[in-house]
Amino acid sequence: MELRRKLTDPRYLFYLVTLILSLILLFIGQTFMPGNTENSLIFAFAHFIPAVGALVGLIWVKKDERKDYSVIVWLLFFVSCYALNRYANVFNATTPWFAVYLVITSASLLMFRYTDHLPQWARTITGMLAGLALIAYIYLSLFLFPLYPMSVIALIALGLSIHTFVPLILCLVVGWNLSRRRLWKSGLSGMGLGLAAIIIFSMLYNLQLSKLTHIYNRQQVRGNGRLPAWIEAARQLKGGFVMERVLKTGIVYREATGSLSDILGEFSFRGIGNFNWENETEHDPLVVIASMFFPGRPALPAERIKILEAMYDKRHQGEERLWSGNSLHTSYVSTQVKIWPELHLAYTEKALTVTNSERWGMQEAIYTFQLPEGGVVTSLSLWIDGKEEKGILTAKGLADTAYRTIVGRERRDPSLVRWQEGNRVSVRVFPVNGGETRMFRIGVTAPLSVENGRLQYDNITFQGPPLRFTTEDASIELAGKSEGFTPPAGFRRSGAGWEREGRYRKDWHLQMNNTPIRPNTFSFNGNSYSIRPYKLQRKPVRTDVIYLDVNAAWSRSEFDETLKLTGKRRVMVSLNDQLTDVRDDNKDDLFYALHCQRFSLFPVQDIIDPEHALVVTKNLPFSPSLRDLEDSRFRKELDTWLADSSLPKIRLMNLGAAGLPPYLKTLKESRVFRYEQGGLLQLAVLLSTNTFAEDAETADRVVIDQAQAVVERTLADSTAAQNAVRAPDHLMRIFAYNHIVSRKGKGLITSSGTEEALVNVAKEAYVVSPVSSLIVLETQNDYDRFGIKDEGNSLKNASLKSKGAVPEPHEWALIVIVLLSLTWFIYQRKWKPANA
Repeated sequence: MELRRKLTDPRYLFYLVTLILSLILLFIGQTFMPGNTENSLIFAFAHFIPAVGALVGLIWVKKDERKDYSVIVWLLFFVSCYALNRYANVFNATTPWFAVYLVITSASLLMFRYTDHLPQWARTITGMLAGLALIAYIYLSLFLFPLYPMSVIALIALGLSIHTFVPLILCLVVGWNLSRRRLWKSGLSGMGLGLAAIIIFSMLYNLQLSKLTHIYNRQQVRGNGRLPAWIEAARQLKGGFVMERVLKTGIVYREATGSLSDILGEFSFRGIGNFNWENETEHDPLVVIASMFFPGRPALPAERIKILEAMYDKRHQGEERLWSGNSLHTSYVSTQVKIWPELHLAYTEKALTVTNSERWGMQEAIYTFQLPEGGVVTSLSLWIDGKEEKGILTAKGLADTAYRTIVGRERRDPSLVRWQEGNRVSVRVFPVNGGETRMFRIGVTAPLSVENGRLQYDNITFQGPPLRFTTEDASIELAGKSEGFTPPAGFRRSGAGWEREGRYRKDWHLQMNNTPIRPNTFSFNGNSYSIRPYKLQRKPVRTDVIYLDVNAAWSRSEFDETLKLTGKRRVMVSLNDQLTDVRDDNKDDLFYALHCQRFSLFPVQDIIDPEHALVVTKNLPFSPSLRDLEDSRFRKELDTWLADSSLPKIRLMNLGAAGLPPYLKTLKESRVFRYEQGGLLQLAVLLSTNTFAEDAETADRVVIDQAQAVVERTLADSTAAQNAVRAPDHLMRIFAYNHIVSRKGKGLITSSGTEEALVNVAKEAYVVSPVSSLIVLETQNDYDRFGIKDEGNSLKNASLKSKGAVPEPHEWALIVIVLLSLTWFIYQRKWKPANA
């Protein structure tokens, strides 16, 4: 009867439901609402008021039951603490594992009311979970200890400061219940488990920190100095829960400074440089405690950022920032896609709204877009005073100078999009003022890829200010035949296209049948650009030496099978940045040593006879980029080697199903390789037939491998152009970008080559490239003083309403003559005098 009364007590159930609803509301706020805004303060009061009401309501609860009710009351205040933290950031963001830990252990306190009716095993579990909860409350109490004096004073004027004492009160509540319910033994067991976990983590933390430091220092002393020491550390480290926290301490995770004040809660966060990791610092108690007992974080500050970028592909977070972007979030994304299946081309426009949740101050928004191979940015616009202003294309250096001058000194409106390694582009928008939003639009022209015999479009992905609170509307328009079309999940038919609205989704794609390319032509400025199908062609080759680029991505069976396929040819690998022959007596040792490396940086400059060499590679997606190797001896040797224009392209066979890592991707874009991709079976065919893909590109011909298409430039023939199917201007833009990359070739790496002619090609087609950028400035005077001019006959910014062939100058003259003749013929009678 007693148990039934407790289970059906309507007042207690009301308190319990209030706690559950408060927790759900906290989860919704964490997911959908940015912090440090007026709304987040209202959100905090939405939790605080029910907690205060529950506390006052204890007056009407029977005295012998108040202790059971008080558990819920103080848990309500505990939830309110984290709601208030959204506005007054005391704890920083709670790391996910600790949030789950708090929910589970705190929920166990609700079982105190029923312990007299539980079996012994359930009582033991309840006591152990309560002991684990007590460990967390003690930690948080110490963390907040420095605020106690100020909070006591503020308690008289502002009731909100009661939150400072909630963890301490919960310590008393748990301790009293463990004693009263005779659960102190199991409670101590739970505390022992928690302390053991803390000690074990701290020891592992110290071991991993020592390992990192040892590898780095050893490479500094004993290495050959060819590569930076952090490279060796990055490829030897295994990652994992503990190592990830070692690397991110002081960057992502809050840390202790190592002084006595830390024990009393004066923890401090010290970021490194302007590194910005998802715009949010996380509070992980394990990291704070471990860094307090093993204060080794100051070692390798800049190097650890590079290690993180290489191991976790977080280069966006390492972008140079002229202004902070810590309180920004992306609030809205509009995606519009137009696809030409018969051209294997697509154009995507993304309009993004970025919001500053601070009340005042200005910040800089930085986005990084990952483009498909062969894709190019072809439009940019920024809203200034409510009006959309289009970008102007100019030389990369000129655009950088203008942006830095205005943002760094004058603090007025610019936006800039610039090309980066790995076919990424960064977009910068400034300023985003406190409490306001800014909107910009970017357009990307890209080829479709052929995957397993079907055409595929992949959404253009990006990184930037947090996307947890982002809504999106997306639309897809198909121009031409699209048999076998498979829309992305969530898209619905709307007129001639497909649409979707809702929460932002990053990864989606669509497929359709591989529509044969229909010859199309676009004419402009005396040239015609035509697209037609392309099929890889191979030609006979001689292979004397095979280089295996082995790392953690290779399996032992792949390594052994590849060795069999090489036959009697010489086989070499790169170990410790030195080429070594593979023999029967050393292949096991070589594979073990190389397989322990997360990534490899194969020294192509060491290849003995490039014309008769084949490099076989397989890699994980992440590796350092060439930019990371600046000023290293490895990079200088590579630049010297690439500067020799007489060297033939190296044959590269990729055994991986995915693409290449940043290092090899940049070399491929720079036309260092003749490239093929496939498995061991394809490698066997190539070696047995002594053939490989030919180099089909010329100054007037670019190959889009993934689209199985070739785009050619010829002198315009007015008769042929009239008879040809007219393509959109995106055809010329795709050609121009790939032409620039192809012509600049190895100069992409060595920063050499004739820039001016390539800049003119980029200006004509209006494409962002290694030599050109798009920029929006506030006034015409800004453009004039930096010498940025939108001159010459060019395609201007691309749009969804892309035009077909543009009339040539002589065609414009004919059109004007015809129009004038028609006007004279129609109105000639009206113009005659009345007496005529």
